[in-house]
Formats: sequence, structure tokens, C-alpha cells
Amino acid sequence: MSDPRSQTPEINFRRAINYAGGLVAIGVIYFVLAKGGLALASIHPSATPIWPPTGVALAAVLLRGYRTWPAIFTAAVIANATTAGSIATAIAIATGNTLEAVVGAYLVNRWSSGCNTFSRPNSVAKFAVICFVIATPISASIGLTSLATAGYIDRINFTNAWVTWWLGDVTGALVIAPVIVLWASSHYHAFNRNEYLETIGVLATAAAVGLIAFSPLIEQTPSRDPLGFLVILPLLWAALRRGPRDTATVALVLAGITIWGTFTGGGPFTTPDLNVSFLLMLMFLISITVPSLLLSADVEVRKKAEKSLRRAQIELERKVAERTQELELANAAKSRFLAMASHDLRQPLHALGLFIAQLRTPLRSGERTRTIELVDATRKEMDEMFNSLLDMSRLDAGILTPKLTEFPIARLLQKIERTFDQATRAKGLRLRVRRSDSWVRSDAMLLERILLNLVSNAVRYTLRGGIIVGCRRRGEMLRIEVWDSGPGIPEDQKQNIFGEFFQLAAPEQYRYGGLGLGLAIVDRLRLLLDHQIDLASTVGRGSRFAILVPMADECVTSTEPVDSPHPAAFAVEGKVILVIADAPIVQEGTGGLLGRWGYSVLVAGSDEAALIQLAERQQRPDLIISDYHLASGKTGIRAIEQINAAFGSTIPAILISGDTAPEPLRDAKDRGYILLHKPVDPMRLRAVMQELFMDHDDRRDTGPAL
Repeated sequence: MSDPRSQTPEINFRRAINYAGGLVAIGVIYFVLAKGGLALASIHPSATPIWPPTGVALAAVLLRGYRTWPAIFTAAVIANATTAGSIATAIAIATGNTLEAVVGAYLVNRWSSGCNTFSRPNSVAKFAVICFVIATPISASIGLTSLATAGYIDRINFTNAWVTWWLGDVTGALVIAPVIVLWASSHYHAFNRNEYLETIGVLATAAAVGLIAFSPLIEQTPSRDPLGFLVILPLLWAALRRGPRDTATVALVLAGITIWGTFTGGGPFTTPDLNVSFLLMLMFLISITVPSLLLSADVEVRKKAEKSLRRAQIELERKVAERTQELELANAAKSRFLAMASHDLRQPLHALGLFIAQLRTPLRSGERTRTIELVDATRKEMDEMFNSLLDMSRLDAGILTPKLTEFPIARLLQKIERTFDQATRAKGLRLRVRRSDSWVRSDAMLLERILLNLVSNAVRYTLRGGIIVGCRRRGEMLRIEVWDSGPGIPEDQKQNIFGEFFQLAAPEQYRYGGLGLGLAIVDRLRLLLDHQIDLASTVGRGSRFAILVPMADECVTSTEPVDSPHPAAFAVEGKVILVIADAPIVQEGTGGLLGRWGYSVLVAGSDEAALIQLAERQQRPDLIISDYHLASGKTGIRAIEQINAAFGSTIPAILISGDTAPEPLRDAKDRGYILLHKPVDPMRLRAVMQELFMDHDDRRDTGPAL
């Protein structure tokens, strides 16, 4: 491969050649047009009404930059030196011509969008003002002042010469520059057949109208003069249909025919004085060119706006179609969800009905204990299903926000061991949890949920052998692995197992298969935490799930949980609990359980009934347990707040809801209440109650002395 630095001289040489060639080309064109224009001068050899070089010079500076000024200056010096005056006046005139182009281009670039100046009406108007008022007077003033100073023009003819010079430059700028700029910067290089034919048609029409109205080939009579107004037709056609480029081209065609006709004595502008004829013609050309360019720019803006609206409409229709398809898929998934959830939830409900029927019959002590254990196991199975549904609901709602902290992984491993020790023993499995002193950075609760689902899945599908949970260091990552000796996962199912409601065929010995959401939740949570998960499995030999978690430096301050006080510290005697639920069966079940635990319980179906009972007993409750949804569209939050307002203090409260939508959870969180989802595990309820009582007692003990 060649060194780029060795190619630099060659590249610079090519650029220099291109630059020099461009200057020569611009200079030659400028010189030819200048000599042609000066040949039409009548009141003074250097003051001609036809001066196309102004448009060429202005377009060259706009398109190729200010570095083109040497070509303009040199060509102007040669053209004027070989026409009239002296070298000094030729240099002065060339200076004016060059400044005219450079200043005009600078102002167009600065105020009028540069080469895009003909794309909007306001930019076209600014371009016309710059040409009329600022740029072209420079050339006329400097050129004629130098000629008058040198004695090459009479002061009597100065004004007429200045107007002629100025209008010639203005017309050259307004007629020639737009054509060159628009064709050079045109984005329509590829014509389709219809556009090509229409462009040919409008140019042919312009030529025909020009020949009819201005050509010397037709005898000029007073009745022919009004035909000049026909030029409006091709200009309107071009402005309304073909855009600024073709409009400027039509104006140039008409200008060429008009100049030819006026010079040869044809057309409505012919007078005995050729210079006056040309001045009339110039005003005519200016009066038709500028409005046509303004109209074409306005039409172009409207066309672009219409195209943008059409594209936006098409895009909107596409998005609506996509959204409709997504909704249809969501509805299909919802129907599938309801069907599968209904099927899987009916299984434990069916079993519960059978177990309860057994309990209604006379049973021996051992049989009764066994049946109660089965009822409790079935309840736990249902609780696990509802927890999975709740997790999926939270993930779909996007209300789970990771709270990354640094903590020892040993804490989670210890909890995994405590949680599954009894379950694995009951199935005759070995559970080995290898301890690790590593610290990781993650969300402790969400990572715990991932590991609980992985181990639970392993326990569910493993019939013999055991489960191993351990950690391996991999650079700056800790690889937490869950091994099992279960049936394994076929190769073609390794991606499917992370889908919602997907379950491999369960062993016959396992009674209930759950909802098939465990690994789907794992996948959602690891994406939320940006943790990588890895799976290896061999059919008949077991599986290994591994999740990679960033490691963290060991912290000095331990975050190990503080041991809970002895249960006796949570005295229940004298504690009054208010239960608010509109369902009688919930009132009876909750009130009966709390009464068994030794609490004094008040049960009410609404906040009004609760306030009446509390007023009758004249006793402030120590805790409120309320359903989130109550009768008549009321909520437990409203009931709690009304009771707090009645007693003028904040009473600890627990909300219970069977609604897994994110709104109740968000509503309770915003107000600082604990929300438990049905079915609530009794031990979970008891633990939350004791925690609330402990927190309340701590705040009371540490409060300010009266």
C-alpha cells in the first residue's frame, strides 16, 4: 500500500491544474461575451446595454468561490483595453467588474442562501435587491468615474451612460446568473420521458412566442406590438410546471430572441435611437424575469411541502399499519395468555377442590396431616404462578428501574440455599451451594429474582441427582452458574425456552408445570440489568445456566442484614388491627387469621363503616389492612387517608390487591404504602406487619420528648 503522504504532491498538482483550467475557461467565456456586448454599445464604446459577463462572473463566484476573481479581472482588463480608453481605465473598469461579482456573491451567500437563492421567494427577492441596489452600481460607478476622470466621456453623457451601464449589468445578473447556477447545481440530472418532453415543449413554445412577437422576420406593425404580452404564457407554464431552472431558461431564450429582434429593428421596442430601444427592452426583460422567478420559487416551495406531506402521510399510514399489526399480535398474545393462564391456574384449583373434599370426609390423623400439606403445597404453587404474572406485568409496564449497588454475592447464595433446602430434600435431591467472597455490582433484588427462577426451574425438572450453585471469576466478571442433573434441553429448543408460556415436556412425576414464565422473566431481567446469560445442556445429562455479573471491590462497611429480633419482641397483646375489605369472604379469612395470631381485629366493608366502628369503640387502630379496590369505585388509599385525617396522625397501613396492573403499585409507592398482591402468603403478611410495628415503635421511642 502506498504512503498517502507520497501522493500529496500529485494531488496538489492536479488541483492546481484544475484550478488553472477553470480560470482559463471562465476568462475565455467572459472575454468572448464582453467583446460581443461591447460591440452593441452606441452612446459610448465602454457603456453597453447588453452585458452578459456580469451574470457569468456572478455565477462563477457563487459556484467556484472567490478564488475565481483573477480570471474575471484579467478577462475584463483585456476586453476593455482592446476596446477604448487606456490601460489605466481598463484596469479601473476591470476592478469594478470584479468587485461587482465578488461583492454580489458575498451578499448572496450571506443573506440569500447562496446557490439555493432561487429555491424560495424571499431569497429570490433578496437576490434581485442585491443585483439592483448594491452589486451592479459598483461597476457602473467605478468604470464611468475612471473614464470621466481620464477625459474619455463627456459629463453631459455621464448620466445616460451610467444608466445604460447599470441596466445592462442588472439584466445580465438577473437573466444569465440564474440559468448557470440552477443548471450547475441542479439535482434533476436524470429526466424521465414525460419531464424531458415537457421541458422541450416549454422551450419550443418560448422560442415560437419570441419569434412571433419580436422577430424581424415578421413585418412590424402597430397591431403586432401587443403580441409581446404572449411571453407570459411560456413563463407561466415553466413557473407552474417546471420549476425555477426551466423558468430561468425560458427567460434566457426570450431575452436572446428579444435582443436579436430589437437590434435588427423588429419587435415593439424599436425606436430611432438604438440605445433607447435596448433600454426599453431591458426594462421589459427585468419586469418579466423577476416575477417569473418569484412565482416559480413559490410553486417549488409548495410542491416540496406537498411532497413532504405525502411522505408524512405515507409514513403515518405505514406506522398505523404496523401499530395495527402490533395490536392484532398483542390481542392474539393476550388471548393466548388468557387461555394458557386459565388452563394452568385451573389445575391447582381443581386439585384444591379434591383435597378439600377429602378433608370433609373422616380421615386418620396421618392422612389429614398429609392432605393439609398437599393443600399448602398447592397454594404455594398458585402463589408462584401469580408472582410470575405480576413480574411479567411489571416488566411490560416498564416500572422496574434497576438500583445498582455493590454487595457480596455470598448473601444471595445463602438465601438460595435456605430457600430450596427443604424442597430439594423432599424430592431426594442434593443441593450444593459453593460459597464465594466476591462482591458484585448489580441490583440485588432483581439478581436474586433471576437466581431464584433459575434454581426453581432446576428443582422442578430434576428427578434424581442434584443441583449445584457456584461462582467462577472471569476477568472483571463473576460467572454465577446453576447446574442440574435434569433431562436436559434439546438443541433446537434452547432459544425457545426463554419465550413466554413455553414449557418443555414435564416429567410425569411432576404434577403441575407452572405458567412457563420463569425463564422469560430471567431473560427480561438480565436485559434490564445488561447481564449476559449463557446456556449449555446435554439431553439426558442436565443443564447449566450461567449469568455474568460485573465484579466490584470489596467494601469496608458490611451490608449484611441485621439479625431480626426475637419474635417475642413483637408483642401482639393490645394491638388493634382494622381490616377493610368489601368481600365478606376476605373479611372473614383475614379477620380469623389475625385473631388466631392474637390481635384484636375490627372488620369493615368501607371507610364509612370503619369510621363508625372506631367512633363507637373510641380506639385508634395500630395498623390498617385494606383492599386496594373497594366498592363504589373507592380505593383503600382513600379509606386510609380519611381514617388518618380523623385521628390526626399517620397510622401504619398495608394495601392488598389482586390487580397486577402497574397503576396500583405506582399509586401506593408514591404515597409510601406497602402493597401486597393476592394471594398473600400468611408468613409474608406476618413479616411485613412485624416490620411495620418495629419501625413505628422505633420512631416513637426516638421521637422528641414532650
